[in-house]
This record gives sequence, structure tokens and C-alpha cells, in this order.
Amino acid sequence: MKFFQRSTGFILFLCMSTFTYAQYDNYDSVEDWTLEDVEEEAPKPQHKEYKNSLYLQYSPSRYITNDIKQKFNEFSLGYARSIQVMEDMPYFVEVGANVKYSHAKESGVNFDLLTFRVPVNAIYKLYLSKTKDIALAPYAGVHIRAIAAGKEEGWKSFQVGWQTGLRLHINKVYTGISYSRDFPDENKNPHVHECSVHIGYCF
Repeated sequence: MKFFQRSTGFILFLCMSTFTYAQYDNYDSVEDWTLEDVEEEAPKPQHKEYKNSLYLQYSPSRYITNDIKQKFNEFSLGYARSIQVMEDMPYFVEVGANVKYSHAKESGVNFDLLTFRVPVNAIYKLYLSKTKDIALAPYAGVHIRAIAAGKEEGWKSFQVGWQTGLRLHINKVYTGISYSRDFPDENKNPHVHECSVHIGYCF
């Protein structure tokens, strides 16, 4: 009787062991042997804020001297460095420099100027896509400009002004429009009013 009970217990143990092994054998490895399937999360898109940019700018401008307005066509080449102020918010400070060639013709006389300018802007980006590769970026700031060559008699070399504008970023390329002018100062001429369009490349 005892032998029969021991034999029955041994047979049940073998059956349970075989059933357990058969379940385990259906998986390729121990890592696959789980109680429930776990859904894998899709990787989040990685977006990079580019810190540097080069840009070209065209500006039809007005130079006002003692209530005399003179129109200039201006072309600028510039560099800008963008710094993100807050890690979780799209606020930026942009510092740069550009060189501008200006040309005007009046009464058969050509006027040519070479100007250096250092702008500082505060920028906010409004993203238009989930990947953040398309964005509108309004900005505003101040600048210092210096007429380096071709200045007329009585024109001051250094003046301070302000600018505001809007850019459209698409991947590494952006286009934009802007307006700038000098701060009012009766002791300085000329006063520059500038409208511009520009295109830039980020890297």
C-alpha cells in the first residue's frame, strides 16, 4: 500500500515537471518567459536647437538728415549665436554681428557706405509641428551700429537703435522680415529707418 502511494506521488511529480518544462520550452530565452506581454513605447522624436546661423539680408532704407530723406539699397552678411535661456521653454537670447554695404544715387552722385552692426535679440519660438522642425519666431532687441567707411561730413559713426521682426524656421533654413530704426537723438545724424527681408542657415 505504501509502495503504491509512493509510486502515485512520483508519477504526479513527473507529470507536473514535464508540463512545466513544456511551457518554458515555448520561449526562446529566459527573458521571453514572462507572465504578460509588455508594450514597448515608441521612441520620442529628437529635436536639436541649432546654436549658430549665417544670414543674408536686403534692406531698402531711409537715411534722414536734417529732414532730408535719402533712400539706400543695403545688403548685409551676418552671423548670430543663439542661447536658450530656459531648458523647458523656447526662449532664446541671440547675439551677433553683421557688415552692411549701402548704396544710393542722387542727382548723378553715388553714395556708398560700409556699416558694422552688433544686434542683441530676445526670441520666442512657436512650434508648428510635433517634431519642432517648423516654427514661427518673433523677436525684438537693440543694436549698436558704426559707419566704418564712406561717411558724409557731420554723420556720427556710432548710434544705438532697436529692431523687431518675425522668422519662419523650416529645419535648418529660415526666412524673415524685420523693421529697425535709431533711437531719437537730435545731436546725431543720420537717423536710419530700415525695412528688411532675410534668409539664414542654421548649424
